[in-house]
Amino acid sequence: MHLRSYDLVYIVRPDLDTEAMTAVVERVNQRLAEQGTTVEHTETWGKRRMAYPIQRYREGHYVFVRFSAPGPAIPEIRRTIRILEDVLRASVTVAVGSIAPPKTSQPPAAPAGAPVPHPEASPDSPAESPRV
Repeated sequence: MHLRSYDLVYIVRPDLDTEAMTAVVERVNQRLAEQGTTVEHTETWGKRRMAYPIQRYREGHYVFVRFSAPGPAIPEIRRTIRILEDVLRASVTVAVGSIAPPKTSQPPAAPAGAPVPHPEASPDSPAESPRV
């Protein structure tokens, strides 16, 4: 049977502490494994404000999971995640493209030979032509 890659994004209650949040992520990954999936990548995006309240919550912890599964398993995966009480909302979609590498905190260095930006020219600089 052909395995296809899927993306799961789910929102967890914002009032959970770090340990409880980790437990929810592990529980979701365990439920995915029970359905015969292969979890390729899990990433916690952090707490964000939602567009509208869900169960009286205005914020939630967003979690992204990329996994491979046979197509017939997807409805059962959706049902299994929906019944977890700490998960406010979940969305499973077919994966498109590859996962972006993690961002670094510093901007990349300019390649050798690249032009170096000049500081702003002063008004009396010869590079500017005088206005008439």
